[in-house]
Amino acid sequence: MLHFCISPMLKEAVELRIDELGRAKDAFIRHYQSNATSAANDNTIVRAKKLLEEITTLNPELDNDDDLDIMARYINQASTNHVISESKVLKFEQQLRGKLSKHQNRLEVSTLHCQLLREALNTGYTDISAFDKPESVDLEDDFEVVEQELDEVLERFEKETFAARDTNTEEVKAYLSDLLDDGGDLSKFEELRDELQTFETELQTDGLEMDQDFLMWCILDILKNGIISEERKKTLEGYLQSPIALRELVSVLNIKPVRNFAYKDTEKGLPVTALQNADGHYSIVVEEGVIDSLFLRALGMRWAMKLKSCLNQFKRYSSAFMSPNLSEGEIDKRSYFLDRDPGEIPTVNAPCSIWPPNFPPVPMPPPPMDMGMGMPPPPPPPPPAAMVVPSKKRYKSMKNQLCYPPPPPPSHCGSIAYRRHANYTQQYFMSRLPTEIGSTPNVKPAEEVQAGLIKTLAVERRIRKGLDGQAHAGSAHFKSLASLLPHQTILTVLEFLGFSQSSLDLFGSFLSAKLNIGPAVRGAPDRVLPRARGVPDGHALELVFTEAVMFFLELALSKKTTSVLYRLKDSCYFVGNDEEYKLYQYEVRTFAKIMGLEVEMEETQSIGLLSLDTGIETDKVVTYAHRIKKQLQGCNSVLEWVGLWNNTIGTYAAHLFGPLANVFGKAHQEEVKETYNVIYDIIFNGGSLTAHVESLLATSGLTNPPVSIDALVYLPQAYGGLGVKNPFITLGLAQHLPDDPNADLITYLEDEDLYYKRAAENYALFDANVYARKLNYIFNNDKARMDAAVGPGRDLNIFMTKEELVANREKTTYPNLLTPPGYPYVFTSTKLPSLYDVYRDMLSEPKDEMPESEKITDEVTRLEDKGDMESWRSLSAEDKWVLQLYGDECFEKFGGLEIWIGEHVPQEVLKLVRGVAWEDDDGSSDTTEP
Repeated sequence: MLHFCISPMLKEAVELRIDELGRAKDAFIRHYQSNATSAANDNTIVRAKKLLEEITTLNPELDNDDDLDIMARYINQASTNHVISESKVLKFEQQLRGKLSKHQNRLEVSTLHCQLLREALNTGYTDISAFDKPESVDLEDDFEVVEQELDEVLERFEKETFAARDTNTEEVKAYLSDLLDDGGDLSKFEELRDELQTFETELQTDGLEMDQDFLMWCILDILKNGIISEERKKTLEGYLQSPIALRELVSVLNIKPVRNFAYKDTEKGLPVTALQNADGHYSIVVEEGVIDSLFLRALGMRWAMKLKSCLNQFKRYSSAFMSPNLSEGEIDKRSYFLDRDPGEIPTVNAPCSIWPPNFPPVPMPPPPMDMGMGMPPPPPPPPPAAMVVPSKKRYKSMKNQLCYPPPPPPSHCGSIAYRRHANYTQQYFMSRLPTEIGSTPNVKPAEEVQAGLIKTLAVERRIRKGLDGQAHAGSAHFKSLASLLPHQTILTVLEFLGFSQSSLDLFGSFLSAKLNIGPAVRGAPDRVLPRARGVPDGHALELVFTEAVMFFLELALSKKTTSVLYRLKDSCYFVGNDEEYKLYQYEVRTFAKIMGLEVEMEETQSIGLLSLDTGIETDKVVTYAHRIKKQLQGCNSVLEWVGLWNNTIGTYAAHLFGPLANVFGKAHQEEVKETYNVIYDIIFNGGSLTAHVESLLATSGLTNPPVSIDALVYLPQAYGGLGVKNPFITLGLAQHLPDDPNADLITYLEDEDLYYKRAAENYALFDANVYARKLNYIFNNDKARMDAAVGPGRDLNIFMTKEELVANREKTTYPNLLTPPGYPYVFTSTKLPSLYDVYRDMLSEPKDEMPESEKITDEVTRLEDKGDMESWRSLSAEDKWVLQLYGDECFEKFGGLEIWIGEHVPQEVLKLVRGVAWEDDDGSSDTTEP
């Protein structure tokens, strides 16, 4: 979660707006209270008429309902006829005063939000590292602990950064070349190189050509993903809040040459400092100048987006990355044993010599119908529209992208192998690299990728265990990948990708920049040394370098096995059969040795707080809960507490515990509920979330809210609530999870047994003439082809074995069984085993389709697009649940779901303070990791 330091000018504007709200609320209360007192002696009709006139004149925002016009007509008529009774007019008066009461309630909630905003602005945000220290030591001991940790971190940094590790560049080149020994892959890789070189030439000639949106994205990326000093943080936040400064920065960066980039004051060395992260642990940071930092961030993102585009295109047409398909011999064997009787092959009048007809040829289409009056037939469809390029800048970024025709659809698109590779391509392949959306990069949130990977690995393990009897699964972790990556490896890989010498010189000067390690230790003299190994973790160029290197490991595994290597930055995960698992281990170790990396191989798979071998790791959960508790205790304001809670515990952490998917079943759901109960007990000491937030609000001055505390706490912020998240809502919405996650797989195996039995029975009904026709039709009496398919000397009167039938069940689907012989051919009722359906259903995450209240949905529709309120379809299941639970109470107290007057609240600054102002701009997420 990203918090911003609000500038004094913006803070003053907020105070003026808050004061204005206070005056408006006081004037409203004072006016209607005094009028109620003065009109106490008037008759009912006079009071009602005066009240209606005052509402229309003084509060026109309330005069937006049809019922006010209707009441005005009836009240005016009440004084001139005897049709409307005084009691009815009294009810009108009560309705009018009810509207005033509801408006006052909304003013009260608006005031509460302004009070909480003022509290956050006046107290600021806590340095989390300040209170995330051991509680059992005194100040002197605490100082010694911190100093000891700092010394260890600095020692490790010096050992990793200034000690070069040589790699055999010729061996690296030979390894990379061997991966492209296939002629088709090599030609496509040459096209990739040409594309990168063309982009490189344009970049060096035209510069970055960035706009303001791109610069803002880069600044936010640094603020969110980088550990930077408070001074640098304030500087960058100041740029974000100043459009003029942003425009000037864009101009400076666009004229800065790419080819001749060099750090400012390189001889003095870049300062190296030690900063504490959110966990209170030290990290070593190389501080670049503001302009240099933004320039390299933009340059790195430009290269990262281009690299992602080119690698995606290469993968799309590479034989190594294609999902495995049946060989010609395998197709012939399945056709012989499973296909129908081809029938007598006609020798004359056959319109097609490849597929003999069973039915009369289709007649030619009739001539065009006479439409009368010499009207010609309809014209042919228009040609496809030309591509519209929105702007010159956009055209430059698109014009050199690889534009191949789409490949033909695979014949095995219903197979599990196809689904596996499609899922890998869409979700995990080079997932750290950004794609270009509009003029800014878009990065898939790491938490989303991690959550999906937990689910995918669980499915793969269940499939392997169900089909093979055992799942061979493991993980490989590259130790300090960014910090220990040899410079020779990086430059050799980039050269192999086609980068020119000028770019290699630029990247080489960046990698070997001089660092001044003196500032890391207070009072230490300057000590300038050239960086000899590694690249700063989290740097934009680190993203390009590490992903370029690791791509070839994924290529190697895809080339050698039919399974997929899943990767999260420097951690790799693999599931396969025994033979593939041994190949995976060998390839990972070979890759690490050649590239000069250190890797740790494990026989288990643990991601987040979940071990796929043993379940949720309780010890890690307890440690995680205590750490979050310390951070929550250190929050200085209610809004800071709510933001931290929502980003750690409040939002269900699928990336820590795994999604609530069918593959895990009900048992996992119950285990997660118990785990969250443990977390709640630790954080709230046996209390509840609602009671704790209520106590926080009471401390901030809220003692008598106009609505129940539950509605105020949990209603989404767009509707005026605090928007506190509760993971138990998500857990409760996950319905219809299976008791036994293996049930579908067991049913599949039973269907497969029945299918084999029926196929064997059908095959036994054929006579010798049918066998002969099949041989002639499929193999064309080619004995070599027949021997390659079914084996030499095989008795073809005997049906294929069960092992032969199921050998390719992951590569293709089973054909329908036909009842031979004779015509017409009738489909049997034998159920087709579908492993694809099992795989798909295991991945699905069922949610309860709760009944929808028409009253609530109509109100949401009325309010959509007002402020940040969305349509009913766009709301999350959790928000729908909350709105329907507290909707009636909101209508009673506020006249609708909107419980505040959003126009009176500084919402933009409120979102800044809550850390959600640019939450969705770049597709990134800030959920705290364990």
